[in-house]
Amino acid sequence: MKLIHTNEKDERFLNLVEELDYGYYQRIGDELEKYKQYNEFKDPHFVILMLDGDEAIACASYRKFNEKSVEFKRVYVKKEYRKRGIAYMLIKELEKDVIEKGFKHSYIVTGNNNHAAIGLYEKLDYFKTDKFGQFKDDETVLCMKKDFW
Repeated sequence: MKLIHTNEKDERFLNLVEELDYGYYQRIGDELEKYKQYNEFKDPHFVILMLDGDEAIACASYRKFNEKSVEFKRVYVKKEYRKRGIAYMLIKELEKDVIEKGFKHSYIVTGNNNHAAIGLYEKLDYFKTDKFGQFKDDETVLCMKKDFW
């Protein structure tokens, strides 16, 4: 398996995001629509893919949130590859890039009931923070933050 850096236009990334969204749809149904605009790739994203041979099996990305911060998005590992530390590796690789570029913080948003993701982010030293933007009054999500400096 190998990691590659790419961007939000990579078809392999977009295919994984489609799988991720389908999984969310199965769990929360039409409520997913309220996040559609937020999850569009209007801003440039730094993307990492994990490949098994030629197959993209996992992804993670970030976008610039403000001058000092980024937001991690679209962290996903195909079901048959889970429980192998791949999501952990992807986030650590994103963090390495973020630190090299001089950002001070990263944010990530996940569902309140996504206990596996919350546990992973806590293991990576993310902590709960105030909700922001469109999530301010959203009781179904949890906003987390990590400080690098």
